[in-house]
Amino acid sequence: MQFEITEAERLSGHIESDKLNEIYQSIDEQGFAVVSGLIPTAVCQELHDSMLEDVELIRAKDKLTQHEKVTGQGHLQLGPRRHAPYVYSEVIANSLIEHIVARVLGPNAWLGFYNGNVNCPNSETQPLHFDRPFAWPTEEKAKAAGQSWPPAGITLSCSIALSDITTETGATEIYPGTHKEVAVTKFKKGEQPIHHPELVEKWSPSARMEIPAGGVCFRDPRMWHRGIPNPSTEPRPMPALTYHSALARHQRGTLVELSEDQKQLCTSDPSLKQLDDGSLGDGRLYFHESAQAALSTAQNLHGINRNIRFVSAPNVVNHFLDAHLLGGARISDDNHITPYPER
Repeated sequence: MQFEITEAERLSGHIESDKLNEIYQSIDEQGFAVVSGLIPTAVCQELHDSMLEDVELIRAKDKLTQHEKVTGQGHLQLGPRRHAPYVYSEVIANSLIEHIVARVLGPNAWLGFYNGNVNCPNSETQPLHFDRPFAWPTEEKAKAAGQSWPPAGITLSCSIALSDITTETGATEIYPGTHKEVAVTKFKKGEQPIHHPELVEKWSPSARMEIPAGGVCFRDPRMWHRGIPNPSTEPRPMPALTYHSALARHQRGTLVELSEDQKQLCTSDPSLKQLDDGSLGDGRLYFHESAQAALSTAQNLHGINRNIRFVSAPNVVNHFLDAHLLGGARISDDNHITPYPER
């Protein structure tokens, strides 16, 4: 089901309550909802062109990226640049996106990932997979935490269409409803739905994640999906924002056990998250200080923690590298932003 934003909603920064509830219901029941008219055309065009320029930089070397080696040839991990003039409040601080996030994840949800992917011409079919496990892996643990079974998700992915994403441009294949398939809680590490053809058959037929330019697909990352070949002649960029519930206190957006003292510290300082080494530290995303002006005047109408810190010159933010690590990008002091760590 696709939803359309009205001019009145755009001006107010609030989505009409009945529509907001329908969007929530679609995400809850199907695992996704497509909402059109969220990102201005001019912003889409600027980001589209800059991301295609970055694809050319990646392809300057005739070798697969590390991401392609893991997920499939032609599927690049690539997000928008993190410096002016490529950081837009209409994307990173969009009140209508944040209204949906707050409805799905609750108060004090926070931005934990800003990156994306590009489906290049002649790409391969990825293995069918899901991005997140269940936060509560058993019915007993879910009920002990006051959750239903299957439990609600604590993470929401927001995939942005800079141009029309259609079957003809390699729209992602999705299996609606699979975010509620509890069989995955028994999977061993590295096990994926493709190893269970009976489950794939149970949830067939699949659909395609088609999104009009300027639209966003709000997706429960537990829903099964895969990138498929792009039959067109041009790369198809799709940046993404991923938000986490306030319950998720790890910098990767997962549930962790914290001491009472740690909980109090995290409550008093929302920038604090548990890091991979178990300590508490600044878990905010890196952006260059040149982007600060674009975000400073953006109202926060729905209590979302945008979770951003700014890096000062002479340091720069290399958005090509370290997307899944602390800060979501690499900091460099040589003013050379490159997809390759070695020059």
